Amino acid sequence: MKDLSYYKEIIKEKLSKKRFEHSLRVAETALEMAKSRGLDEEQVHLAALLHDYAKDLPSDELLRIGRKKGIILYKAEEVQPDLLHGPVGAWLLKQELEITDEAVLQAIRYHTTGHYPMTELDKIIYLADLLEPGRTYEGIASLRAICAENIDKGLLFAFDSTLRYVLERKMLIHPLTVEARNWLLLQLHDNFNDE
Repeated sequence: MKDLSYYKEIIKEKLSKKRFEHSLRVAETALEMAKSRGLDEEQVHLAALLHDYAKDLPSDELLRIGRKKGIILYKAEEVQPDLLHGPVGAWLLKQELEITDEAVLQAIRYHTTGHYPMTELDKIIYLADLLEPGRTYEGIASLRAICAENIDKGLLFAFDSTLRYVLERKMLIHPLTVEARNWLLLQLHDNFNDE
Protein backbone atom coordinates (compact mmCIF):
# COMPACT_ATOMS: atom_id res chain seq x y z
CA MET A 1 0.00 0.00 0.00
CA LYS A 2 1.18 3.50 -0.77
CA ASP A 3 1.87 6.11 1.89
CA LEU A 4 -1.25 7.81 3.30
CA SER A 5 0.00 11.21 2.10
CA TYR A 6 -0.37 9.89 -1.47
CA TYR A 7 -4.07 9.17 -0.89
CA LYS A 8 -4.54 12.51 0.83
CA GLU A 9 -3.26 14.29 -2.29
CA ILE A 10 -5.54 12.19 -4.52
CA ILE A 11 -8.69 13.13 -2.62
CA LYS A 12 -7.58 16.75 -2.31
CA GLU A 13 -7.68 16.90 -6.11
CA LYS A 14 -10.80 14.77 -6.50
CA LEU A 15 -13.09 16.32 -3.86
CA SER A 16 -14.38 19.82 -3.21
CA LYS A 17 -12.51 21.75 -0.52
CA LYS A 18 -15.43 21.28 1.89
CA ARG A 19 -15.61 17.52 1.23
CA PHE A 20 -11.82 17.16 1.52
CA GLU A 21 -11.83 18.90 4.90
CA HIS A 22 -14.73 16.70 6.01
CA SER A 23 -12.71 13.61 5.02
CA LEU A 24 -9.73 14.79 7.09
CA ARG A 25 -11.99 15.34 10.12
CA VAL A 26 -13.59 11.90 9.64
CA ALA A 27 -10.09 10.39 9.62
CA GLU A 28 -9.16 12.19 12.87
CA THR A 29 -12.43 11.16 14.50
CA ALA A 30 -12.12 7.54 13.36
CA LEU A 31 -8.54 7.27 14.64
CA GLU A 32 -9.60 8.67 18.01
CA MET A 33 -12.55 6.24 18.22
CA ALA A 34 -10.36 3.28 17.21
CA LYS A 35 -7.64 3.88 19.82
CA SER A 36 -9.04 1.59 22.49
CA ARG A 37 -10.51 -0.97 20.11
CA GLY A 38 -7.38 -2.75 18.88
CA LEU A 39 -7.94 -1.89 15.23
CA ASP A 40 -5.27 -1.51 12.57
CA GLU A 41 -4.72 2.27 12.51
CA GLU A 42 -3.61 2.25 8.89
CA GLN A 43 -6.86 0.55 7.81
CA VAL A 44 -8.90 2.98 9.90
CA HIS A 45 -7.07 5.99 8.51
CA LEU A 46 -7.29 4.82 4.89
CA ALA A 47 -11.00 3.90 5.03
CA ALA A 48 -11.90 7.16 6.75
CA LEU A 49 -9.82 9.29 4.41
CA LEU A 50 -11.27 7.67 1.27
CA HIS A 51 -14.85 7.03 2.42
CA ASP A 52 -16.31 9.80 0.22
CA TYR A 53 -14.15 9.10 -2.84
CA ALA A 54 -17.22 9.10 -5.13
CA LYS A 55 -19.33 11.61 -3.16
CA ASP A 56 -18.80 14.52 -5.57
CA LEU A 57 -19.79 12.49 -8.64
CA PRO A 58 -23.10 13.66 -10.16
CA SER A 59 -26.13 11.38 -9.72
CA ASP A 60 -26.20 10.41 -13.40
CA GLU A 61 -22.56 9.27 -13.19
CA LEU A 62 -23.20 7.24 -10.03
CA LEU A 63 -26.16 5.60 -11.77
CA ARG A 64 -24.17 4.99 -14.97
CA ILE A 65 -21.34 3.25 -13.13
CA GLY A 66 -23.75 1.45 -10.82
CA ARG A 67 -25.76 0.05 -13.73
CA LYS A 68 -22.78 -0.79 -15.92
CA LYS A 69 -20.91 -2.62 -13.16
CA GLY A 70 -23.90 -4.33 -11.54
CA ILE A 71 -23.43 -2.39 -8.31
CA ILE A 72 -27.08 -1.36 -7.93
CA LEU A 73 -28.80 -4.01 -5.83
CA TYR A 74 -31.79 -2.15 -4.41
CA LYS A 75 -34.54 0.10 -5.78
CA ALA A 76 -33.66 2.73 -3.15
CA GLU A 77 -30.28 3.18 -4.87
CA GLU A 78 -31.94 3.84 -8.24
CA VAL A 79 -34.35 6.36 -6.76
CA GLN A 80 -31.82 8.00 -4.40
CA PRO A 81 -28.48 7.72 -6.26
CA ASP A 82 -26.52 9.41 -3.47
CA LEU A 83 -26.80 6.06 -1.67
CA LEU A 84 -24.49 4.71 -4.37
CA HIS A 85 -21.49 6.86 -3.49
CA GLY A 86 -20.24 4.24 -1.01
CA PRO A 87 -20.52 1.16 -3.26
CA VAL A 88 -19.38 3.05 -6.38
CA GLY A 89 -16.55 4.62 -4.40
CA ALA A 90 -15.36 1.20 -3.20
CA TRP A 91 -15.45 -0.12 -6.78
CA LEU A 92 -13.58 2.93 -8.14
CA LEU A 93 -10.94 2.71 -5.41
CA LYS A 94 -10.24 -0.88 -6.38
CA GLN A 95 -10.02 0.01 -10.08
CA GLU A 96 -8.34 3.41 -10.01
CA LEU A 97 -6.13 3.28 -6.92
CA GLU A 98 -5.72 -0.51 -6.72
CA ILE A 99 -6.94 -0.69 -3.13
CA THR A 100 -7.29 -4.41 -2.41
CA ASP A 101 -7.85 -4.46 1.35
CA GLU A 102 -11.37 -5.89 1.51
CA ALA A 103 -11.93 -4.66 5.07
CA VAL A 104 -11.24 -1.08 3.95
CA LEU A 105 -13.39 -1.44 0.82
CA GLN A 106 -16.25 -2.95 2.84
CA ALA A 107 -16.20 -0.09 5.38
CA ILE A 108 -16.35 2.41 2.50
CA ARG A 109 -19.03 0.46 0.63
CA TYR A 110 -21.42 0.46 3.58
CA HIS A 111 -20.56 3.72 5.37
CA THR A 112 -23.93 5.28 4.43
CA THR A 113 -26.34 2.36 4.79
CA GLY A 114 -24.71 0.01 7.25
CA HIS A 115 -25.07 -3.75 6.70
CA TYR A 116 -24.80 -6.89 8.76
CA PRO A 117 -22.74 -8.22 10.34
CA MET A 118 -20.75 -5.02 10.81
CA THR A 119 -17.11 -5.25 11.78
CA GLU A 120 -15.57 -2.84 14.28
CA LEU A 121 -13.99 -1.00 11.33
CA ASP A 122 -17.39 -0.71 9.60
CA LYS A 123 -18.93 0.74 12.77
CA ILE A 124 -16.12 3.25 13.30
CA ILE A 125 -16.27 4.59 9.72
CA TYR A 126 -20.08 4.79 9.77
CA LEU A 127 -20.07 6.69 13.06
CA ALA A 128 -17.01 8.89 12.43
CA ASP A 129 -18.75 10.20 9.30
CA LEU A 130 -21.68 11.28 11.47
CA LEU A 131 -19.66 12.48 14.48
CA GLU A 132 -16.80 14.51 13.01
CA PRO A 133 -16.52 18.00 14.58
CA GLY A 134 -17.85 19.83 11.51
CA ARG A 135 -21.24 18.14 11.81
CA THR A 136 -24.05 20.22 13.27
CA TYR A 137 -27.48 18.62 13.14
CA GLU A 138 -30.27 17.96 15.60
CA GLY A 139 -29.36 15.06 17.85
CA ILE A 140 -25.59 15.12 17.35
CA ALA A 141 -24.88 15.99 21.01
CA SER A 142 -26.90 12.95 22.08
CA LEU A 143 -25.15 10.74 19.54
CA ARG A 144 -21.72 11.91 20.74
CA ALA A 145 -22.65 11.28 24.37
CA ILE A 146 -23.98 7.78 23.68
CA CYS A 147 -20.98 6.84 21.52
CA ALA A 148 -18.63 7.99 24.29
CA GLU A 149 -20.26 5.39 26.54
CA ASN A 150 -20.96 2.56 24.10
CA ILE A 151 -20.28 2.43 20.35
CA ASP A 152 -22.97 -0.17 19.65
CA LYS A 153 -25.65 1.81 21.46
CA GLY A 154 -24.46 4.88 19.57
CA LEU A 155 -24.78 2.98 16.31
CA LEU A 156 -28.34 1.95 17.19
CA PHE A 157 -29.16 5.60 17.99
CA ALA A 158 -27.66 6.61 14.62
CA PHE A 159 -29.72 4.02 12.74
CA ASP A 160 -32.88 5.12 14.54
CA SER A 161 -32.15 8.77 13.75
CA THR A 162 -31.51 7.95 10.10
CA LEU A 163 -34.76 6.00 9.84
CA ARG A 164 -36.73 8.86 11.42
CA TYR A 165 -35.11 11.33 8.98
CA VAL A 166 -35.96 9.15 5.97
CA LEU A 167 -39.53 8.49 7.15
CA GLU A 168 -40.22 12.19 7.78
CA ARG A 169 -39.17 12.98 4.21
CA LYS A 170 -41.16 10.10 2.66
CA MET A 171 -37.97 8.63 1.16
CA LEU A 172 -37.30 4.97 0.49
CA ILE A 173 -35.66 3.12 3.35
CA HIS A 174 -32.59 1.18 2.29
CA PRO A 175 -33.11 -2.50 3.21
CA LEU A 176 -29.52 -2.81 4.44
CA THR A 177 -30.14 -0.16 7.09
CA VAL A 178 -33.17 -2.05 8.39
CA GLU A 179 -31.23 -5.34 8.38
CA ALA A 180 -28.23 -3.72 10.10
CA ARG A 181 -30.44 -2.17 12.78
CA ASN A 182 -32.27 -5.44 13.44
CA TRP A 183 -28.98 -7.36 13.62
CA LEU A 184 -27.50 -4.79 16.03
CA LEU A 185 -30.62 -4.75 18.20
CA LEU A 186 -30.40 -8.54 18.54
CA GLN A 187 -26.68 -8.28 19.40
CA LEU A 188 -27.40 -5.72 22.08
CA HIS A 189 -30.32 -7.80 23.40
CA ASP A 190 -28.16 -10.94 23.56
CA ASN A 191 -25.36 -9.06 25.34
CA PHE A 192 -27.85 -7.59 27.79
CA ASN A 193 -29.24 -11.07 28.55
CA ASP A 194 -25.73 -12.47 29.07
CA GLU A 195 -24.97 -9.96 31.83
